[in-house]
Amino acid sequence: MIDPPSLLSNLAALDLSIFQRPPMSAFFMLGLSIVISLATSIANRVVMDMDEFKRWTIDSHHVRQELMGAMRSGNQRRIAKAQKRQQDMMKTQQKMTADRMKIMLFFMIPFLGIWQVLRNFFKGVTYIAVMPFPVPWLAPEGTLSVGTWYLFCSISMNIVISRVLGLTFEIEPEKEI
Repeated sequence: MIDPPSLLSNLAALDLSIFQRPPMSAFFMLGLSIVISLATSIANRVVMDMDEFKRWTIDSHHVRQELMGAMRSGNQRRIAKAQKRQQDMMKTQQKMTADRMKIMLFFMIPFLGIWQVLRNFFKGVTYIAVMPFPVPWLAPEGTLSVGTWYLFCSISMNIVISRVLGLTFEIEPEKEI
């Protein structure tokens, strides 16, 4: 049987400085962003009614198209009808947004704790990832800070994970009758 105090002291004695320098720092933050994106996406998938969300998203898209078509035609009755439908869709959107905000708030406190630990871990580290080329507005010297690299990884991983878990989908054009 493993003694918990000795396990903690063994973990504390580990030399994790390898994760403070590229390329391991970049892989570490990529892994962390995958874990966080996966956890939040699974929570969204479990809490949300995905059939209702998909139906609402498609209907909302079609209402926006209908309103734009009505505006182009200049038909005031058609515009008023489309605006009424849009107002109804906004009520549903508020409910769906509230559901997603609850999940975000649930994950916010642990996320802030993780960032505090990371801030201390990467104290004094100027960059954790190196770009193959400089990007003027993102990485003029070709290097990325902890926050910039995490944001880049998080956004890209969230897109992939959301697609895999069915949280995003393609909307087919509405068929004309």
